[in-house]
Amino acid sequence: MSKSDDLKQALAENGSYSPEKAEKLKKKVIDTFEAKMRKTERIFWGYTGLFAWLGVFAVAHFLVCSNTKGLLFYGLLTVFFFELTILMKVWYFVVNNKISVLKAVKQLELRGPVAVGADLSDEDDLSDEDKEPKRPIEGLPQWERRAWLAAIAGGAFLILFVKGFDVQGVEGDPWDLDGTGSLRSDACMTLEADGSGTEVADMSFVHERTLVKRGFDFHAAEGPVIHFADRQGNELPAETTQQNGRVRYDVRLPRPLMPGRRFGYIRTQECPQAATEEDGVWTYATDYSYGYDTNEFSHTVVLPKGAEIVEVNPWPVATFRLNDKPTVRFEGTRGRTEPFKYRVKYRLPNGG
Repeated sequence: MSKSDDLKQALAENGSYSPEKAEKLKKKVIDTFEAKMRKTERIFWGYTGLFAWLGVFAVAHFLVCSNTKGLLFYGLLTVFFFELTILMKVWYFVVNNKISVLKAVKQLELRGPVAVGADLSDEDDLSDEDKEPKRPIEGLPQWERRAWLAAIAGGAFLILFVKGFDVQGVEGDPWDLDGTGSLRSDACMTLEADGSGTEVADMSFVHERTLVKRGFDFHAAEGPVIHFADRQGNELPAETTQQNGRVRYDVRLPRPLMPGRRFGYIRTQECPQAATEEDGVWTYATDYSYGYDTNEFSHTVVLPKGAEIVEVNPWPVATFRLNDKPTVRFEGTRGRTEPFKYRVKYRLPNGG
């Protein structure tokens, strides 16, 4: 059998060229390439959003960091994620051009049967689709691209909101809470014979949040008069608010406190009724709790001159005389909001 007979037999078995089937095949091929392009663009938006969010997270840390190592680390991390977003954009355009070229080549292959026996110089023999210039494939529709942009922007603002970053430069900071860090309290309560007392506490804390700290709050029972001052003796401004029989003091720092820095101040507390008397026995009891992760206490109680200690709970770390007055000292370390309690019972000479 000759080659001509083979060709005739092949045409007889496969049938003649069908323009309808060719158009369906061409549309199927184009849909395949467009589906790949949409998938590629979704991958691009997904990773771009992830790197953008991580970059915003690094920027939030960088802007409030107070040490050189932290600035260097978060600065490099910000640049790293920024470069990743650029690389994702380059990758997207490379893949876009690759898919567009493959699509154009495949369209040329599918034009082959149409062009057989036709004069390609005559535009009348070409279809409208073949006359159109070949452009890169457009992936996602505009509404989906806008949705991706909105999601990325919303995620960035959510990260800033959760981190407590002050994006509007407002002086107040509702997220500046005493949730992390450590506190040291060295206090001395001097009791008088009438039950009144004055406590002077040398306080200091380390601010370990990622945001600049501008103040702190202190809660106490009604009755005592409390003043706050820095280590140089300058009084710290404080606003008081009464809540359910307790007083809240919102103290403003003289200057913003950067993360990782320690701030010290003096708290003076005058209590007209620090100790209570029953059947000739005076009782001084108190408890403190703070919202820092680690809270160290060293509290000293100076009893009136001539007082006799009846009971101490818990047992103090030291018992001695200060200016000829019986004195006890309690020490301990507590966790966040864990109370530091102690009680001293004493009797005054001649029944007080």
